[in-house]
Amino acid sequence: MLHAAIASGALTALALTGCAAGGGGGSTGGSTGGTGDETITVGVSWDKMIGFREGEKAYLEQAAKELGVELVFQDADSDAQRQSSQIETMISQGAKGILVIPYDLEAIKADIDAANAAGVPVVSFDQAPADVSWVAYHVGGDPYADGKAAGEAFVKIADGKPFQLVELQGALNNDNGIQRSKGLNDAVASASNIEIISQVPTDWTPEKALAGVENALQSHPDLNGIYVPTEGQLSAVFSALQAVDRLKTVDEPGHVAIVSIDGDPSGCQALKDRLINLSLATDVPTMTKNALTQLLNAIKGQPVAKPELLPGIPVTPDTIAEKAPLVWGCQS
Repeated sequence: MLHAAIASGALTALALTGCAAGGGGGSTGGSTGGTGDETITVGVSWDKMIGFREGEKAYLEQAAKELGVELVFQDADSDAQRQSSQIETMISQGAKGILVIPYDLEAIKADIDAANAAGVPVVSFDQAPADVSWVAYHVGGDPYADGKAAGEAFVKIADGKPFQLVELQGALNNDNGIQRSKGLNDAVASASNIEIISQVPTDWTPEKALAGVENALQSHPDLNGIYVPTEGQLSAVFSALQAVDRLKTVDEPGHVAIVSIDGDPSGCQALKDRLINLSLATDVPTMTKNALTQLLNAIKGQPVAKPELLPGIPVTPDTIAEKAPLVWGCQS
């Protein structure tokens, strides 16, 4: 796990003419992809293509343009074998480096080893492999810190009064899901007034989130709060609340307090509509830029930064107007 370590379409042929020398900015010194007609081509291997990944893709493309890098994208569609095959093809067709969000956190080691054996460095981002020492560099959000911040927000919202909380959980076979849950539970553990009445493993899917909230509302119609670990589930949560007339703004009596993570377009709009109390917005622009910059450093044999975690940017309905420029989902 990351905290333990540091605290499909056809593949387009890769046309590249070699590595160019370069220098410049970045999180710990940086690289440009090339000079003149020279271009470095980098393969990007997604675990699956969801709304959040689309946001990451847009910022990767922006960073690639700034750094003079060509990107080739592949989507594993939640299939570890497909991801392995796609990475193998990227290597055989000449990619100089690979950015990866692993689907299977253990199985990806074989693919990283194969890339390294071919002299192709691998950088992971957003979701870490089981051991970050396998990759040249990793950057992602800080799932534990975000979960803890969410828990602390619920403690403040409850203000010592009895508080029934539903915890939606992400996938419990990866660090993001596990640590976002652990951070929340650690933060509320000392608040005896807060009772987690339901923990719902969702595998990040809105369908399971919807069913979990519906069931919780049936058994606890007066519940006080819902923890949403990914904002791709907000529409499902709102639908369940609206069905029982519990979808209220933060200013209305009977509002169900909601804290969510991501800072995606739906989270941005929910803040503007005053339907959620807090969003912890992932710093996608910094994450993607750092991932690509450090991969270029590795490709060129330059110093590479240590793995890093980026805590979410806290945004409330009262601060969204001021902080919107910092929230990636508000830029679309």
